[in-house]
Amino acid sequence: MLVVDTRWSGQTGIGRFASEVVDRINIPFARMEGSLPPTSPLDAVNPARLKLGRRDLVYSPGYNAGLSRSRQLITLHDLIHLQVPTGAGRAKRVYYERVVRPAIRRAGSVLTVSKTSREAIIEWLGRDASGIDVVEVGNGCSPAFIPEGPRSSLAEGALVYVGSLMRHKNFEVVARALRLRPEYRLVAVVRDSVGLVRLVDEYGIAGQVVSAPAQSDAALAALYRGANGVLLPSVVEGFGLPALEALSVGTPVAFYGGARSVREIVGSSGVAVDSAHDPEAWAAAMDALVAHGTVEPGRAWRERYDWHRVGRNVAAAIEVANG
Repeated sequence: MLVVDTRWSGQTGIGRFASEVVDRINIPFARMEGSLPPTSPLDAVNPARLKLGRRDLVYSPGYNAGLSRSRQLITLHDLIHLQVPTGAGRAKRVYYERVVRPAIRRAGSVLTVSKTSREAIIEWLGRDASGIDVVEVGNGCSPAFIPEGPRSSLAEGALVYVGSLMRHKNFEVVARALRLRPEYRLVAVVRDSVGLVRLVDEYGIAGQVVSAPAQSDAALAALYRGANGVLLPSVVEGFGLPALEALSVGTPVAFYGGARSVREIVGSSGVAVDSAHDPEAWAAAMDALVAHGTVEPGRAWRERYDWHRVGRNVAAAIEVANG
């Protein structure tokens, strides 16, 4: 029996991947039972997984696995939990070594979304990698992100940042660069509005930053269309969805050139910043975005990053893992 973990949900990251891919799995499956969220530490001993047998296969669109007699095919979008130290770093390393790695080893395969993440996973697996198929299934972009459509007045003449305030997202370099360019405005789409206000006040840029709540695809596309450019200063990413979305509507992107997965997407169509933490370099990148105008929009990125293709790749990987 195939069991799919359908508990992942949301508009970004794993939640978006899950909502797009699960509906495209054209193989009969049962849904993972239980009220635990997939991110709960208790999910490692989820009774719904414990009761499955050796002939069963669990597929998760995310990184979660747990104790079970079944095989577990998971999707590791990135290894940022291990690459960027945090307060919970030790617990996450233990989880990946004691739960995730054995599940991957037993399944004989693991899925991921980019070439960069695939290389990172192979390096992390080390000796185990020789017996494991690390499958790059890709990632997709919503059909809302096209050049045609409304342009947000909120973002008109402004720059846009979409993401969190987590350490690896590197938002502080944007704040420092804005202080060097008081004539520029930023629309920041972040969930942590309290944290954003704190940073904005700390850097004295309150008059330059507008906070926008989580957006629907249509509203986010309108923001991108109305903006002079999108800033993606992350030091590491498993993929880099804001870059893909912006380019798909024809809006240029400035990104840290060392974030290889973002470079995979952007190529030569954006402004690559050599230094992750130099505000002068990021201020210059803002200048370039304002002067640049638009990029050739849409089609090439939409064809390469198509959810139907991703769904087919996931379904094919499940069939192989299921024997």
